[in-house]
Amino acid sequence: MQKATAKQENASYEIRIDQVVPAILYDGADIDVLWDGHEEAIRWYEDHMGWQVEQKENWKPDPRALHGKMTHMGNGVWLESVITDERLPYHYAERGTVNSSVRWCWKTQDIQHAHSKLRQNGIRTSEISNGPDGELYFDLWCTSEGARLTVHEDRTLLASGFHDSLIRIGVRNLEAAVEWYRRFVGMSTQVVHLDKGYALLQLGVNHKPGKTHTWILEQLSPDYFQGNVNSPIRPRCYIQNRDAFFAYHRFLRENGIQTGDFGGFVQRGYVKFHFYDPDGNRFNVGCF
Repeated sequence: MQKATAKQENASYEIRIDQVVPAILYDGADIDVLWDGHEEAIRWYEDHMGWQVEQKENWKPDPRALHGKMTHMGNGVWLESVITDERLPYHYAERGTVNSSVRWCWKTQDIQHAHSKLRQNGIRTSEISNGPDGELYFDLWCTSEGARLTVHEDRTLLASGFHDSLIRIGVRNLEAAVEWYRRFVGMSTQVVHLDKGYALLQLGVNHKPGKTHTWILEQLSPDYFQGNVNSPIRPRCYIQNRDAFFAYHRFLRENGIQTGDFGGFVQRGYVKFHFYDPDGNRFNVGCF
């Protein structure tokens, strides 16, 4: 068989991408919590973030777990705890060993006030500094387990407290990363500032037709990256069609993307998997 030309290969590649990347929708986040710290975590997020318990369930998010706890804190946030005698494909996290360059960001009206209040309450925070988009940001470390959230300022907010905002992802090569997320995640490009080292991309939002969620890709030094990172805080996306969900998993693996096995209930029920971008940033998707 005659070898295809580069132009032919690229054309085939583009068609294949369009055919198998489904509509991927932002859906909140999972926070991995150690079993014995689950109730403490609920109280911490209530006291310091203003979240509220909307649903508590004692079920296993994966049939291979021995025990499970699931607490919905609003905004699509689930605290998840499992007891298991094996490492599950999806439900595990690294704590205190490596910094993730994926930041789940919450916006607040007055960042100076929020920063001071957290410090007065003994919460470890970074200094306030400018983010890639010129807005003010700081990190905070939650509960005794040290899961990291990021806060940024939005003076247009009318309500007090913290509100789900955007995702920041650090990358080595901004231009290449924009193309990667466009091709393999289906993100749309809002604006790219190569000279400033960041780009704004978007996905739709589950249960909110017409709404979009912003993802910031920011170029960082290559020294920042340490391979694949599995943070306790996992921003989560959703694919509505179950057949498309499993086809997407196959597609990623066929294209050489490091993709985890399925977690949850493969035959029927909530199922999840994760994969990594070229810089080791973890991306999580689920489907009912």
